[in-house]
Amino acid sequence: MKDGLEREACEGSEESSGMASDSTVKEQKETMSSWMLQMIILFLVMVMWNTDNMALPAVYAEIARRFHTTPGGLSNLGLVRGIFESIFALPSGFLADRLPRPALIFMGSIIWAAGLIGCAFSPDLGWMTAFRAINGIGLGIVQPLLFSLVADKSSVYGRGKAFGFLLSTGSLGQTAFTAFATSVAPLQIGPMAGWQFALSVIAILSALVGVLVVLFVTDIPRDEQRSMLQIVIQETPRLGKILCIPTFIVIIGQGIFGTAPWFAFSYLTMWLELNCFSNTQAATIYAFFNVGTALSSMLGGILLDLIFRRFPDHGPPAISQMSVFPSIPLFALILFGLGEGSSVDSGIMTIYCVVFMMTGTLIAWNMVMNNKMFSDVVPSESFTYIYALDSAIEGTFGAFGQPAVGWLTDKIFEFNAESANNHECSPPDANSLAKGVFSVAAVGFGICFLFYCVAHCTYPKDRRRVWSQKEVDVN
Repeated sequence: MKDGLEREACEGSEESSGMASDSTVKEQKETMSSWMLQMIILFLVMVMWNTDNMALPAVYAEIARRFHTTPGGLSNLGLVRGIFESIFALPSGFLADRLPRPALIFMGSIIWAAGLIGCAFSPDLGWMTAFRAINGIGLGIVQPLLFSLVADKSSVYGRGKAFGFLLSTGSLGQTAFTAFATSVAPLQIGPMAGWQFALSVIAILSALVGVLVVLFVTDIPRDEQRSMLQIVIQETPRLGKILCIPTFIVIIGQGIFGTAPWFAFSYLTMWLELNCFSNTQAATIYAFFNVGTALSSMLGGILLDLIFRRFPDHGPPAISQMSVFPSIPLFALILFGLGEGSSVDSGIMTIYCVVFMMTGTLIAWNMVMNNKMFSDVVPSESFTYIYALDSAIEGTFGAFGQPAVGWLTDKIFEFNAESANNHECSPPDANSLAKGVFSVAAVGFGICFLFYCVAHCTYPKDRRRVWSQKEVDVN
């Protein structure tokens, strides 16, 4: 009888243990599925963020003809977007300590969508510039919050892949949307010009993605509720500490110069059209560049995690240098060595696609590396602040890349607006624009490479300092 009771007790215990195990597995599955859903939505935010950045430049040629302007006139659109994006990136760090980050991302996406709609239906270039500033406000609020959420939801050894796939997804989505915008730009769709229709579609989808974020993405709960004034007073010293981190200074330094070429590249679609490629051909070629940058981010993130395990101190800055080094010769080849779209050689289109894709694949690793290095040199509670400071400083100075191209193209390399806007294509003016783009790219990438040399000295010390502090906190 006693043995029977013991056997029943054991069986009951095993059954109870099995039920507990099943419950744990179920909870783990639910947690994993929730995490996957949230990451997918955050990736969609990156898609629309990237798309919004490049949607207007994708239809620059049509805007120039509509308002009879030059690359110099169009440059103000990029400048105000960059400046306002930078100005409003910094407050998002303080706001994130008061409000849930998903709610702030929703608010930012609504603002940038409204700004893009305004750009689409502006009566003149002045109004379009004003709405582009509103557009920049929304973009500035969202980016540091997005990066900090992805960093929080990823492990230290998995952040390379997380940021790599985030940026890769953003580039692939941008590829599809900008190709769509460039292709439909010259058409008439009902009462709207094709480029107005494309911008409207992108704006609506941006707002819808913002709704998904606020509905399904969770944030880290806060232990206390502080007033906005308390947050500013208590957290401002944190900004001062971040500004004194040597690795932060180095990455910001390279970013000030390294971001400018990417602003300059917004003229590439316009350059292709001036170089006698059709809208569809220009969209296809630039799509290959975006596919390359998507592959670059993905491969760069995977490579980063592999190398970081073996060479944690020098791996990230070394990979960054490998990405910057080929950029100048590759863009010299693209802008001056491939020929015109009107060439009798039917293979010119294929050559452009291959070279653009190869270039995108090789030169776009740095944002993955920078985001990883930022997350390694500050504690997790400072993630939003370091990404906000990065956006604020890099974006402000990098935004001058577009005006620099515009000024060089108009004043130094003698761009002829009348010829460019009155003909289907204009190779001499394409050459003027190419010289402006290349001048900014060559200077920016050259200085960027030198800053990464310094990162080999600063990053190992800053990374070890944070790791040692974590060990002290754990003990």
